Amino acid sequence: MNRVLLLCFCLLAGISAQAQQTAYRDFEVERPAVPKGGASMLNEFMAANVRKPFMAQVANVKGMVVVQGVVEPDGRIAEVTVIKPLRPDCDREALRAFRLFNAWQPALKDGKPVRQIITQPVFFRASTPLQYENGVVIQYYDRKFRSIAPSDTATIRSEVPTDTLGLPTGNLVFYVRSGSRWKKEAEMTYYREPVKNAPASNLAFRVGHRDVNERPFGYLYEITNDGQAFERSFHDLDRNLVRQTDRMPNGAVLRQDAFDGARFVQKAWYPDGQLQQIRTRPRERGMISIAPESEQMLAYWDSTGTQLVSEGTGTVALSESATSYADTSRRTQFIERGTFEKGMKVGRWTGQFADGSFSYVEDYDKGKLTLGKAAFANQPDTLRYTVANQQPEFKGGMPGLSQFLASTLRYPADAQRAGAQGQVFVSFVVCTDGTLCDFEVVKGVHPAVDAEALRVVKAMNGNWKPGIQRGMPVRVKYSLPINFALR
Repeated sequence: MNRVLLLCFCLLAGISAQAQQTAYRDFEVERPAVPKGGASMLNEFMAANVRKPFMAQVANVKGMVVVQGVVEPDGRIAEVTVIKPLRPDCDREALRAFRLFNAWQPALKDGKPVRQIITQPVFFRASTPLQYENGVVIQYYDRKFRSIAPSDTATIRSEVPTDTLGLPTGNLVFYVRSGSRWKKEAEMTYYREPVKNAPASNLAFRVGHRDVNERPFGYLYEITNDGQAFERSFHDLDRNLVRQTDRMPNGAVLRQDAFDGARFVQKAWYPDGQLQQIRTRPRERGMISIAPESEQMLAYWDSTGTQLVSEGTGTVALSESATSYADTSRRTQFIERGTFEKGMKVGRWTGQFADGSFSYVEDYDKGKLTLGKAAFANQPDTLRYTVANQQPEFKGGMPGLSQFLASTLRYPADAQRAGAQGQVFVSFVVCTDGTLCDFEVVKGVHPAVDAEALRVVKAMNGNWKPGIQRGMPVRVKYSLPINFALR
């Protein structure tokens, strides 16, 4: 009898497990699986994450890969395969990108979440004309530096050695048309540098180009320890940053800034791939900080896909990780609550750390802070302020800093004899009392030049105003470029 009962139990358990593993089609469920926040969320994610393989760009491939996967009851995607291929490299990219999107509302059957099979097209559009010969990318441009196909109307040509992944392997050279010939006009120096102190991000190297003044130009790529390559940023002809992408450890886009000609549009995503927010901000000018009221929130979604801010208006609860004021070795959640109108903060906003080490109350009028009160765990008194965040500043501002550098900086003779010139980047920390510490030459040019830049930065000690965060002086890491140019 016991054996019969045991056999029945095993059969029932097997049937239950089999039922749990069943993946249904959309017509077999009460509510099909959909991306949290709607189909546009998946479209936004794929647009940001799908990268057309380099050799597919060279071949100007266009078409569609259809992938299939199973949305699990917990909203994750699994068992992703290609059911309509295009070409192997495009197929691999479609699989990689689609596997990263795990922001699904699962299907419901009999009122319970179940597994559901879904299909998704992944499109690869026609590319910018690209010529690749003997390991060199050759591109042509018109007078306005717009990329065009090879023709007699092209006035500029660029050449850069490139591997089959699309990564540069040598200097970028520009030529201008002179009659029937091409004359060398400029050359950007290739570099490949290891990424320091980035174990969590899995980054190994950065690859790109710089001009003679060590300013970045064109594309900067990041290469992970497992060999994946991603575009990090792009600087235009004037060396202005026009696009930048931050990624999660798995390669999915976390944040993307793109300059649209008038302002930067920033999009940010949750770890599961759901779009979180869309903001705008003006372009920074040198080291001049941006006024908080010039930034605008256009749209915001909570982690369930519910839109809380639409066309710049709505009430939100924002949350992010922050360092605790009670114990700087720990992280805690920082939660802010308030209302946006036309993209700007209005009315009363409140914020607090989950561990109770910090809280604030702030009043806003059309994005401008009128009064703030903050309480810190290590401060007995409530701090009042009218500026939420202030960057460290050299006493006398930018004119004072420029004058100080001009009067203090000396060009080492041996560096001049060696023809060493360029931009040295020195990082340091502006402490809470305005003193400087933790000096480091981040990017050097020549030992003598680097030493001189470091000497000058150390000589600035005592000439800085500290950074302020909600009335409290804070330590801020700063990076200062110092130019050395032979005349």
